[in-house]
Parts: sequence; structure tokens; C-alpha cells
Amino acid sequence: MVSTLEKVMNCLYADQKKIASSLIDKPSLEKQLDKKVGDINKYEDFLVALINHISKYFRLRKSEQKNKNFDFAITHYSLEDGTTQTELIDLLFGFRIGLLQEIRKRCESNDFPLEDLYFVNDQIVYIFDELIRDFTKITKIITEKSVKAIEKEMLEIAAPIVPIKKGMAVLPLIGDFHETRATYITENVIPKISKSNIHTLIIDLSGINVFDTFVAQHIFQIRDILKLLGISPVISGIRPALAQTAVQLGINISDIEAYSSVQQVLEKQ
Repeated sequence: MVSTLEKVMNCLYADQKKIASSLIDKPSLEKQLDKKVGDINKYEDFLVALINHISKYFRLRKSEQKNKNFDFAITHYSLEDGTTQTELIDLLFGFRIGLLQEIRKRCESNDFPLEDLYFVNDQIVYIFDELIRDFTKITKIITEKSVKAIEKEMLEIAAPIVPIKKGMAVLPLIGDFHETRATYITENVIPKISKSNIHTLIIDLSGINVFDTFVAQHIFQIRDILKLLGISPVISGIRPALAQTAVQLGINISDIEAYSSVQQVLEKQ
């Protein structure tokens, strides 16, 4: 059986471009392929690389095969041009069917025993499964990195430092206020403020969707940190609900400047 597998792999390696072209033209791939000239070349290049990789894989010893992965699919084809995981997996399924059909024809034309054909078939199915598994893992890692980058960007946008005059800036808080956002302000925004020659920071709460005990505790923690750094905190956008929640929590707001709007703060300066 091993000799049959080697013969099939040698055949694949020798005719990889011809096989790739014939697979691209199969009706079974019609739905998966966007058959524009540039895309056809891309699909064909990917398939040539795939056949090349498969043929080399089965020439390795078992111990060497364990260390072989299919990361090349990511760099050779993959997500950089906007191809989704689902689209590429659909293509791989189509390619696998076409390649198995091609191998079967070659085995039959060479009168290989049926048992050998089944063995080769199983090996090809296995390697495609490994490819899809590796690709899914790598895609997950790429997606997680992308999501984290987007979340970081959103946090930066959601907590901008807006200078309004010399030594004074506004930190407008808009939308939902949650643990991640509070931590980002404490660990990233406040250090920037302390290095920016700002002596007065207006924390504007007028855009906060919900003001509850969680938000109140964190806002006044931020206030206390600013005071320790020698920065005068001013709160604007005070609403009755905010004041009432602060009182219920036992938070002392008598020693902090509080206004209904940023405009009112500026008028008082």
C-alpha cells in the first residue's frame, strides 16, 4: 500500500499544474469560484501549492509528518484579501472531492488494487481534515487579535481627551460605562492626562446611558486618583439621578465642583 501511495504522490507532484487547471474547470466548483481572470489565477496558484504540499507531506516519515502543518494556506491564499473562513472551507471541500476523483481515475488506469485505492482515499481525506482544522485554529487567532484591536480603538474613541483651553481638558463619557472602560481610563487615559500639563479635567457625564451604583463608584474613584495626581476634577452633566445615587452610596460630593454642562463650567472659569 505504501508503494501505491508513493506512486500516486509522485504523479500528483509531476502533474500538479495540469491537475490544478482541470479541477478549476470542474462544474462542481462553479458555485464556490468567482471566475474572474485574477481570481482564477489565485485559485489555481493555491491549488498548485496545496497539491505540492500534500505530495511532499506523504514523502515524509511519520515522525516528520507530525511536525508538518498547513499554515501556508493562510499566507498563500487567505484572509488578507477578504476571503472568509467559510468561503475557503467551501473551496477546500470542493477541491477535495475533485482531487479524490482525479486520484481514483489514475489508480484505476494503473490497475491498482481496490484496497490500495481506499487507503489513498483515506489519506487524502485525513490531510484535508488536518488542513481545515489548522486553518480554523489560525483564523480564530487572527479574529481574536482583530477583535481586540477594534475594542482597543473603540475604547480610545469612547474616552478622548479634548483640550478646551490652556491647562484644561474635557473627558466626555458617552454610552455604556463598564468595567473594561473604567480600567482603560484608569490605566491609559489618566497617565496621558498627568503628562499633558493639564491642571483641570472636566469629566462630562451627560452622555452616559445609565448611571447606577457601579458607574458612580468608578467615576468617584477616577476623581480621587486625579486629586492625588494634583489635577482638579470637575464633573459636568450632573443629573438628579446622579446626585441621588451618590448620596445613597455615601459618596461625599461636597468637595467637588459639579455643573450641569461643560458650558456652565467655562462660564464659571
